[in-house]
Amino acid sequence: MSDADRKVFSVESVLALVTGKEGANTKDIAGYVTGRSIACDCCAKASSPFAAAWLARLYPKFVELEWKDDMTWETYVSKGRSLLGDNVSLTPMDGRAKAATDQALDYLADSFKSLQTQTAVVAELEARVRVLEPMEAKAAALQKKCDELEAKIKSMNADMGALRKQAAEFQGKVAINHDELMQNIKSAIKDGLKGIVVGGEAGAAAGAVVGTAESAPVEENVVPNDFGFGSSGSNSDGFGF
Repeated sequence: MSDADRKVFSVESVLALVTGKEGANTKDIAGYVTGRSIACDCCAKASSPFAAAWLARLYPKFVELEWKDDMTWETYVSKGRSLLGDNVSLTPMDGRAKAATDQALDYLADSFKSLQTQTAVVAELEARVRVLEPMEAKAAALQKKCDELEAKIKSMNADMGALRKQAAEFQGKVAINHDELMQNIKSAIKDGLKGIVVGGEAGAAAGAVVGTAESAPVEENVVPNDFGFGSSGSNSDGFGF
């Protein structure tokens, strides 16, 4: 790597990169060291371990610098200046160091894109849910009505089955003709009264002319024409049906 490829950065910026310091804008220096475009702070932070290894290769004294838990950032940077100077000259990664860094960052970039896509899908689904939520109550009410109608239909089907069974019992039976029935009753009564009418007329004829062979024959089986249901005799004192 020639000197022309080198670039100078402040020691504080370099230490912020290799430690993954929160809130530090290290995208530019991370992009230069890794030889690729770094679009977000998370990718810059992901490159921190590889940048630290690269810095230790260029400046072996860096391994002596330790950031302890009880040490402030200012103290850590001060010790870094003592070991590395105020500024640090760096070259981009090459060889296996760059290959390993590219593999890790490529995987991270793909995961980040997938996460963005999934986030967009989730946001769209949430928007649809907000639209559908008011309809959920309406759907529940409609479902309740459907259940009630289904129950009524089942009940009506059961009633229809019972009616069909009753109707089947009357199949083949002759329907009653009221007029024909009344006429048959009249005829039966008239036939029953014929003997009474004949007997009365014969007794009267025998009292008037005893033993007369030429007496006028008595009309047999005479039934008054005005006899019938709902009628009376000529003097309106008879009886009828």
